[in-house]
This record gives sequence, structure tokens and C-alpha cells, in this order.
Amino acid sequence: MTEIEQLEQKIKDLTSLIDVTSIITSTLDLDELMSLVMEKAQEVMHAEASSIMLLNEATGMLECHIALGSAREKVKDKIQLKLGQGIAGWVAQFGEAVIVPDVEADRRFFPEIDQSTGFRTRSILAAPLKVKDRVIGVAEVLNRLDAHPFTKENLDIFSTFCRQVALAIENARMHQYMLEQQRLKQQLDSAHRIQQSFMPQLFPHSENDRYFIYGKNIPATAVGGDLFDFVKINSNLLGIVIGDVSGKGIPAALFMARLISDFRYYSHLAKKPAELLHMLNSALLKRSQQGMFVTLIYMVLNMQTGELTISNAGHLPLLWRRYESNHVQKLDRFSGIPLGILPSADFNELQIQLQSGDFVLLFTDGITEAKNHLNEMFSLNRLLQVCQQPTQQPQVLIENIVNQVKIFQGPISQHDDITLLAVRWQ
Repeated sequence: MTEIEQLEQKIKDLTSLIDVTSIITSTLDLDELMSLVMEKAQEVMHAEASSIMLLNEATGMLECHIALGSAREKVKDKIQLKLGQGIAGWVAQFGEAVIVPDVEADRRFFPEIDQSTGFRTRSILAAPLKVKDRVIGVAEVLNRLDAHPFTKENLDIFSTFCRQVALAIENARMHQYMLEQQRLKQQLDSAHRIQQSFMPQLFPHSENDRYFIYGKNIPATAVGGDLFDFVKINSNLLGIVIGDVSGKGIPAALFMARLISDFRYYSHLAKKPAELLHMLNSALLKRSQQGMFVTLIYMVLNMQTGELTISNAGHLPLLWRRYESNHVQKLDRFSGIPLGILPSADFNELQIQLQSGDFVLLFTDGITEAKNHLNEMFSLNRLLQVCQQPTQQPQVLIENIVNQVKIFQGPISQHDDITLLAVRWQ
């Protein structure tokens, strides 16, 4: 090759690299990007076929993502190599580019691919796709059209191609990841809004101010398994429920949504709180999956007299603060087992009479088990101390408890759903 021809070839190579740069910046679609770049590489190398294999980090296998040439569909469907297997596997294992002028004379060659696709490989030029010294795949061009072996100049230009391609692939993957994260966040935000719509948006109100009720739910993630709800049984009775589904996240949220639906249905059929728990337990056992269950307290308030009938299915004890004595009592001697575990579960009832100024507090373990940087829990004792402080309205009490838990946690993030519900008898 004359000096002028060498200069012309260098200009062509430089132009090709500029073209590749233009291609890389033209799209963030991974498959489209690899196809366009390998078409250019195949053209510049005057090759019969080309391919890109990417490393599946989960399996440790090289998998064909793009194959161009006469057997492209067969090749794409068939190729999967272990590290060290075949020319591509060797390049991926050692991270070095290689020219194989005659594959039949190279013991690293893996002929089974040709046998399964009908393609005949004569020579190979292969280079690793590296990002910060980490091999993410291998690019190959096969069989020069003029039947000559690939040259050192071919290797240099192709290796430069591959450095650009590797960065472009990583950028495209990052773009896809960010889009997926954005889509997931949008879905979780929607799920959060939908789940919160299951919770009461307005709280029961007494026309003669005989009682005040307030509740708050703070999921640890976008969605959670805690719940509270109210149902007016008749003109005298108000049903009140709080529950904590085992687990967290989307499975618990779906379980919770169905449970609220069941509660609203059965609350109009059951005559007593214990009977409602039996109905819910039977319904949950019929469709119980993966050992999920729920702890729950259901109580019925007589809105005329202040009598409260309570049934507990394995939930944390209800706290009853008596106004006259300023004493907070744990009602923990009548709890049954959680719902959705045993068909023969037995549930008891307890009746208490609220006096003027009394309140009851229901809560989930996201309060008592909240941890600080020393791995200490907020605990029931700290909650009792907060409840001991004078207060008038349920909302003030609940906001105070939540604030005290946040102060206790400090920089430690919330690890469990938090739900509180308070009833004050006037």
C-alpha cells in the first residue's frame, strides 16, 4: 500500500469513527444502537457477518444480542457461551482483543455454533466491550469479504470502535434503568394514592360532640399493610377497626385492600365483634397464601352511652386512659390469635364504659418497634409516658406521638408501617 493509500485509509478510519460517534449520540435504544454500530463496523471491516454478545451477570453467560449477516436469526437464537468458551468466551475471560486468521487452526474455536446455524466461520476479529476495566461483553466481525485475514490496522480501529460502543451500551442501559425506575415510582405513587383512598378520608363526627375520633397511617414504603376503618352499623353503633398485615410492600397492601372490603361487608352481618372476627378468619383461611395473616382489633362504640365492646385478634393491647385517675391501662388480657392462621380460633370480647374525658388508643408495632441509632426500640413504656401527658383532642395526641417517635428515631429511617387511632369520649 502506497503512502497516499495509507493516508486515505486513515482518513476513512477517522471518518468511520466520527460516524460511530454520531450513531452513538443518535439513540438511547440499546438494540437499535448495537445494530447501527455493528452495521458500520461490518462495513468498515469489509466483513461478512458481525455480532455483539453481552455478559449476563446473573448467569455468568455470554448471550448474543445482535447478529448481522446471512444467518442472523439463527445465530441470535442459538449463541450462548460460558466464559472461556469459544473465541468470544476467551476474549471475555481475558479482556484482550484477538485476530484469528484461520479458526480451524485455533483450538479455542467453538464449531458447534456453525454446525447449528449453517454459517461457516473462516476468520474472526474479536474485541472486548469494557467499561472501567470491567468486561460487559464482546463484539466480533467474521470473514473478510476479500477472503484475506483481518489485519493489525483492522484490530486497532475495531478496538477503538468497541471502546465507544461499550460506553454507549452502558449509557443506554443506565437510561433504560432510569426510565424503569421512573415508571416504577409513578406506579408506586399511584398505588399509594389508591391505597390511601381505602382509608377513611373523613372521620366519624358526633353531632352533640359526645365523641371525637382521629386516625393516621404512615406506610414505611409507598404502600403498606396497616389499616384502619370505620363503619356505621346503625344509628347507635359505630364499628372501629385497626389491623396490621404480616409483611410489607405490595403483597401486604393487596392483602390489606381485600381485608378492608371484607370488613365492610361482614360488619353489617355480624352481631358482635367476636362474631365478625370469626367471619373474617374464615374468609382469610379460604384464600390464605404464603402464610400471610393479620393482627386486628375490632370494637363497637355505643354512640349514645359510651359503652365500648372490644375483640382482639393477636394485636397489640389497646390503651385506655381514664380522665379521673389520669391512669393509662393496657387492655391485654383477652387477646386471641391473629386472623388467617387457624380455623378453630376463638375470640373473646371485653366491654368497658368510657367516662367523660376518657380516651382509648389503638396502634401498630411500627410505633413501639421504631428504632434509634443505638438499635433501641421506642417501646410500649415510652408510648405510655406520652399518653400520660394531658391532652384534649385525639388529633393532638396522635400528632404528638408521631413527633416523639420521629425525635427518638433521629436520622434512622422508618422501617415499618405506622398506624394510630384514638377515640375520646366527651
